[in-house]
Amino acid sequence: MDLHKKILFMILAAWLPAAAAPCSWARTPMPPVQQVISLSPFITETIYLLGAQDKLVANTTYCNIPPQAVQKEKIGSVTQVNVEKIISLRPDLVIASALTRTKQIFILKNQGIRIMEIVNPVTFDQICALTLKIGQTLGHQGRAAKIVADTRAKIQAIRDRVQNFAARRVFIQIGLKPLHTANKEMFINSIIETAGGINIAQDLPSGIYSRERVIQENPDLIFIATMGSSKKAGLLEKKRWMQFSSLNAARNHEIHVLNPDIVCSPTPVSFAEGVGRVADLIHPASADPPPSLEGETP
Repeated sequence: MDLHKKILFMILAAWLPAAAAPCSWARTPMPPVQQVISLSPFITETIYLLGAQDKLVANTTYCNIPPQAVQKEKIGSVTQVNVEKIISLRPDLVIASALTRTKQIFILKNQGIRIMEIVNPVTFDQICALTLKIGQTLGHQGRAAKIVADTRAKIQAIRDRVQNFAARRVFIQIGLKPLHTANKEMFINSIIETAGGINIAQDLPSGIYSRERVIQENPDLIFIATMGSSKKAGLLEKKRWMQFSSLNAARNHEIHVLNPDIVCSPTPVSFAEGVGRVADLIHPASADPPPSLEGETP
């Protein structure tokens, strides 16, 4: 499986029905830990946001945000971890993702290693709850509370400035071959809704879509945030969409390439950044100053 497919698989895992369920560890508060291993990129990002990176002894090969995370010890990929290496590092907590294999979790538990099993958040409230829980577990409750409070204020400010504008219809592309989008089981849908948009694919049972259906639905805007691809790939995809002159988004030059790290990373900070960027593009009249399209093709 190539890099693009693996990362896309990580994003698609957020569609699991379990995503709406409470975390399995939420019933038993865990004391602060000193050595933690992260098995998910957005968990690693959250640990850095909390200022708890000194406790992070290892993470996955996909953990590259912030750049310092690349320097941490690696215990494998998101879907295939090296259990023996994890055990040798003697962590007192491993934070496992929805893609961590059940058998590997079972082995680690049998070795007496505490496991925090999480599911990918779907809503902003779930993202905040997860941040607060990790902050509490790592002894950084104050920092977590401040991050959540600050981002809630930013989100409310964005809601206030777009509330008097009519919602506009949006299609977001997150995969190339096959064409993939986000439904309401992904937090990307929450970004679009919070920014004053309507996701045309929100009620789909899966994210597989087709260009023909996009043309038929004729959204007001098209966003491209292809995981695992270069910015050049996104710009080439924009050129392809621009060839469909019947699309309102093409005629009005409202096809935009987004940074996937902003709209595909479920932390409070990245969520607020993503909502702000998307709101500026959906409702440019609400933005001050108007959004810059630097780096995009005409």
